[in-house]
Amino acid sequence: MIIAGILVLVTMCAGSFVFYRKPYIKGQQTETGSVTVIIPARDEAHNLPHLLTSLKQQDIPYVCLVIDDGSTDGTAAIARQFDATVLTPPKREDWQGKSAACYFGAEHAETDYLLFLDADVTLDHPQALKNLLTCYDGGLMTVQPYHITRKPYEQLSVWFNLLTVVGQNIFAAVTSNAAAAFGPVVLTSRECYFETGGHYEARDQLIEGFGLATQFTQHHLPVTALLGKENISFRMYDSFKAMTKGWAKHFASGAAATKPWVMALIVIWMLGSIISLGLLFYSHNAYGVTIYLLYSLHFYMLCRRVGRFSLLTALLSSIAFAYFLYVFTRSFINTFIFKKVKWKGRNLKL
Repeated sequence: MIIAGILVLVTMCAGSFVFYRKPYIKGQQTETGSVTVIIPARDEAHNLPHLLTSLKQQDIPYVCLVIDDGSTDGTAAIARQFDATVLTPPKREDWQGKSAACYFGAEHAETDYLLFLDADVTLDHPQALKNLLTCYDGGLMTVQPYHITRKPYEQLSVWFNLLTVVGQNIFAAVTSNAAAAFGPVVLTSRECYFETGGHYEARDQLIEGFGLATQFTQHHLPVTALLGKENISFRMYDSFKAMTKGWAKHFASGAAATKPWVMALIVIWMLGSIISLGLLFYSHNAYGVTIYLLYSLHFYMLCRRVGRFSLLTALLSSIAFAYFLYVFTRSFINTFIFKKVKWKGRNLKL
């Protein structure tokens, strides 16, 4: 029993090590340049009102372009209700989807900066846009939004949210020279974007953030990744089915980019949820309960950095781990065996 308890403590240390850094958005008292907000949208009528309402509440001016990528649900009409400019990219067989929509939007922007936002993103307060712009220090800056959960099934996303962050290789206690970028919030200057080729050069990547980070690094431009807590948030999926399909779409591809030593520590950390649960059931004493609670509280503190996850979720992290294994297996099969996924009515070849 003592050995099992020590193992759990080791898994906690592994988690703290891979998620040591927590770079949040910190606004500066400086002037901001002009910015165009570019929103690629395909059947996002249910999400756009939240994002566009939060943009209207910002205390600095901006230009808003919604790129309607073949929507069938009234996305364009809703965007116009909020005074956004709606553009429709030309249909191309060789290049379509989010990256094509983003590049098309960038071509129509005339401001100093380009801010690409996924339609499910929300700016949390009137200073959020200014905070984001004043944090920008050149090159490419991306943000992983804080995950707002409203329904119980969304709590199962906890491991995916954590691994999306720590799997980028740059949040560990040991400094890494790896370039990492998140996809939902992307900020760059117009000059840097077209110098690197922007989304055009990332067109073959299922996860466009990886392609952008590579391009900016190759051009010797800085790449920065931040966490969006208290500034930028999102609610990713509005049903259990959509959540499962969404995480399965690309997660195995993303995991393949994680450095082996980081992945090893992540696996050790995740195993703690199983070992601590086993100790709780088989010890029948206060020692097992204490170790289980320690792991759960530690897990709760880390997961609150990335999303609104409950203490009950932390106490039942082994259930979320089982869901993670199921979805990751599906993702692995689709990515490396069938080499294709289906998303929003499109078949994506890998």
